[in-house]
Amino acid sequence: MQQSLLLALHDEVFEALIADFLVFCNYKVQAAYSQKDALTCCQNSEFEVVVIDIEDETDIRFLEYLLTLQPELNVLALVRKSVSPDIKTRIPLPEEQILSLPAPLVSILEAIKVTIELRQNAKLQSMSPIMIGSLCIDRQNGLILIHNSELTLTGTEFSLLELLIDHLNEPVSKDNIYPKVLGRPKGQYDRAIDVHISSIRHKLQQSGCNDLCIESVRGVGYQLRQLDHREIP
Repeated sequence: MQQSLLLALHDEVFEALIADFLVFCNYKVQAAYSQKDALTCCQNSEFEVVVIDIEDETDIRFLEYLLTLQPELNVLALVRKSVSPDIKTRIPLPEEQILSLPAPLVSILEAIKVTIELRQNAKLQSMSPIMIGSLCIDRQNGLILIHNSELTLTGTEFSLLELLIDHLNEPVSKDNIYPKVLGRPKGQYDRAIDVHISSIRHKLQQSGCNDLCIESVRGVGYQLRQLDHREIP
């Protein structure tokens, strides 16, 4: 089965050169000719890898926005020679998913393969059940267990609690929660997430989960905190 790639590069000639080479290597390639076009493509289709290039601060902000909307997106960043070291250190990707230009086409191909392999390994690892006190999250089967009993959650509640679990003991802002859980930005007077949090809190309490709590972080959002033995009622 062909692996699908999206190219979103500033230089259309360079983009066409890479596209022709990747098609020759049996990849299915789609090109985006603007950052807005790339966002639309990512929202409407699934890609094994999205290849972008970094030229300045604007591209960093675009990448951050893209990953906020789709945290699971697999991105390879090609960094132009003119980019300052300060900007390069702020690219929100693992080192293996950053390639400096100029680079031979075969090096770009190898970087794509590494990026795909990293994501596949991460997916396998993320499917293993994770224990946090009395809570167990089984992503493979879409279950959260408390004291080995299933916690009944809606799909939105599962996604929200999963996000808080991934940031255990760390505040998660509402500005991050809304696009990741509800797929849209937070409205000015939007209380949707607050309602879901209230429901999850009630269900955790009813299930006898007394070693974890969801705390409100004033002016930020929420965090799932694991209590130490002195705090457990």
